[in-house]
Order: sequence, then C-alpha cells, then structure tokens
Amino acid sequence: MKSDELTKSYSTSLWLILLVTISVQVLATFTALSLAAIAPEVATGIEVSPELVGYQISLLYLGAAIMSTAAGYQLRRWGPIRVSQASLIFCAVGAALAIVPSLLFIAIGSLIIGLGYGMTNPAASEMLLRSMPADRRNLIFSIKQTGVPIGGALAGLLSPLISKSFGWQWSPAVAALLCILLVIFMQPMRSAWDSERRNGVVLERRVFDAITIVWSSVQLRWLSICGFFYAAVQLTLAAFIVTLLVSDVSFDLIEAGLVLALIQVSGVLGRVFWGWVADQLGHGLTVLMLTGGICLICAFFVMSITELWDKIIIYILFVVLGFNALGWTGVFQVEATRYAPVGQAGAVIGGITAPSYMGVIVGPSIFSLVYILSGSYTNNFILIALFATLGMFCLVFVGLSNKKNSS
Repeated sequence: MKSDELTKSYSTSLWLILLVTISVQVLATFTALSLAAIAPEVATGIEVSPELVGYQISLLYLGAAIMSTAAGYQLRRWGPIRVSQASLIFCAVGAALAIVPSLLFIAIGSLIIGLGYGMTNPAASEMLLRSMPADRRNLIFSIKQTGVPIGGALAGLLSPLISKSFGWQWSPAVAALLCILLVIFMQPMRSAWDSERRNGVVLERRVFDAITIVWSSVQLRWLSICGFFYAAVQLTLAAFIVTLLVSDVSFDLIEAGLVLALIQVSGVLGRVFWGWVADQLGHGLTVLMLTGGICLICAFFVMSITELWDKIIIYILFVVLGFNALGWTGVFQVEATRYAPVGQAGAVIGGITAPSYMGVIVGPSIFSLVYILSGSYTNNFILIALFATLGMFCLVFVGLSNKKNSS
C-alpha cells in the first residue's frame, strides 16, 4: 500500500483507533490499580501492612519502565495492534497470579502487569500519529490518555464493590477476564493496522535505544526528568488516597473509593481541557507549568485535612487536584514528539515514558518510607508539593534550551 493511501485509510478510521487505544488503556489501568483501590482489604487478607501498596505499585511500574524502552523494536517487528494485544495478555497473566493470597505471587503478578502496561502508550501513539492532523495533536493525544483515569475511576468504583460482595480476589479476576475479551475483539483489525510491520526485524543490541534517543536531546532529557516528578505526583496520589482517607480521615472503604473515582473522572476532564488549551495556545510548556503549580497549591491544602473537614470540601479539593495531577500526560507526550527525530516518534514516546515510570516507582516508595517515619498520610503530601516543584524547574530548563536553539 502506498504511503498516501495508508494515510488516507488511517484518517477515515481515526475515531475507531481512538476507541481501541482508549479501551486498551482503560483495561490496563484498571488492572494496574485494582489492588490499590482495595489496599486495606488485600493487606488484611494476606496479613501485611497497607502502606506496602506503595511497593506493589513500584514493582508494577518497574516492569513498565523496562518494557517501554524496547518500544521501537516491538513496533517495527509486530506492529501496534499486536503490541497492544500482547500488553493485555501480560496484564491478564499478572492479574491471575495476583489472585493467589500470597505476597510473593502478588509481587510477581504486579511486575508482569507492569510489563504489559509499559507497551500501551508507544503502540497507541504509533497508530494515532499516522492519522491525526498536526493542529489537533494535543487534544487527540489527551483524549487518548483519558483511558488512564477512566480505568482508575472504574478501579475506584468497582474494585471495592466486587471486594465487598465476593472477596478481594475477584477484583483481579474480573480484570484478567476483561483483558482477554479485548484481545479477542482486536484480532480482526490486525491485518490492516499492522501492515507496516517488518517480520525480518531481529533482536539486536540496540533494542533499548529509545532511552538513548531521548537522552541525546537536551529538551527531551529535561522533559523526561519532568515526567519523572509529575508521574510521582500522579501515582502517589492514586496509590494512597484510599488508605489516607480511611486511616487519617475516618472514611469507610466505599466513600474513599468514591473519592478515588472522582479523582480519575476529573482527570479525564482535565486531560481533554488541557489538551484543548495547549492547542489553542500553541504552547504545551505553559500548560504543563500551570498543572504543576496547581498541584503544588493543592498539596498544601491536603496537609491541613482533618476529620472535622466537611466531606464536600474534601471531595472538591481532590477533584481539583486530580484535574491537574492527571491532566498533563497528553500535552507532555505531544511536546516530546516536537523534538523527536523523523520516523522515531513512537520510540521517543516509549523512551520519554520510561523515566515517568521510574518516577512512579520512586514516588510511592518514598511515600511509604516517609510514612513509617511520620505516621501521617496527610503530612506526607509535602512530598507531592516537592515533586511538583522539581518538575516545574525542569520545564524551565526545557524552555531555556528552546530559546538557546532558536537564537
């Protein structure tokens, strides 16, 4: 198929591509957060402390960081549909292992889920970049990224209900089943959407060259470090909000799960809103600075929460925080593609997200460690403020590099 014919074919199916990519990210995220949403019950079931959920999340994103750096090879060899299917199979296998009430099995399962999760973004980005108009990239990428908070919202709403009704093991079991069903649904699409795959591509030493491409560019390097800190904000919030509200503010599990769901829903709206704003302004860095600044302010308010606060105020605070802590990723990815070498945008997305996944590993782990010392989840939000501030400093350096190159 000629290049212009292929582009036309992709253009006519843009919304179908969006539906598929969003669905993959919804299920991958639902699977990744299904245990975090019921952390107190899982901890009781396997007789461990609930703050260990931070290490479970860290294992998950360690797998994601490793796998995302091989994005270039995966996409060249198998194509974005097969890579997406493989990601869901990894998630299903990991979730099945997490059903076993054993810390070891949950740890191994979390790592495997992470391997699958790390394959989702590069594959989705590769499909979308072939079809979408340049002047709508921030909005379309941000719509694609709504799959993450939608999946988180489903985890916050459904996992506690499933756990209360049938037992906590049923939450990962449902996630595994849904992943397999989507794999089957996607199979008829492969022949058309993986038409550019190259079966002759072999595994080579440069399989992990995505991170090398990112690190060789000054702008991408600072942007990737910003992603490290912003991702630490996002996932620390998602991983600990339920436990914070249950332990420090005396919410019950259903109420706390509702707050997690509200955070994720507000993140959906935030991603679409900030993507639209970035397209209108034509300046993604400004949008990323705004989201970081609002997270910084909200984190200080969270540190003041007590049981005396009206629950409506708590809901509003976390909706605002979620709107911004989850609202940056689509704009972030489009900003990364601005500095990508020709034909390497998919690999750059994989390389730029690897440090973000490392931020997810470090953020919750530090939060868990500091909690052991402080004994307060709310006071620990000083770490969220610190992460947001450091991310904003990195964006300043990206802007300075742009000015230097243009002068």
